[in-house]
Amino acid sequence: MNFAFRHFPSSFALSDIQRLRQQGHDIRAAIASKTDEPKWARICMKHLVIGEVSDNDDETFTLHDCFEPNLVEISYGSKVQHIQRLHKKTGIPYEDICFFDNEHWNVKDVSKGLPDVKCYYTPNGMTKQVWEQAKLHYGL
Repeated sequence: MNFAFRHFPSSFALSDIQRLRQQGHDIRAAIASKTDEPKWARICMKHLVIGEVSDNDDETFTLHDCFEPNLVEISYGSKVQHIQRLHKKTGIPYEDICFFDNEHWNVKDVSKGLPDVKCYYTPNGMTKQVWEQAKLHYGL
């Protein structure tokens, strides 16, 4: 299924990940979200429409549709714990993990707790500039 990302402001990154995967790059997107209401967060993901399926403009897809189920870590706890669980599930080395967050203290915690993870502070949300910077860091 091909997605057309037209509604979600930072969807260029999700779209670019899809493009890079089609070119043979082993790149995946994951979610690390801290909340005391993980069930509600997952429900919200299933209802947040972010685009249309390219083949059929009447068929939409949600944020939930963009992520493999095992790459979604939504729970109470630190982002360090979230990333550790993602690392354990995927086997992706810490030095190959890129972490984006709009909360400075999350970036600080991950940088300190998992120094091999490349962290990006995104106070204005995911921007194209930060995404391009991360791609350059990994030679993409």
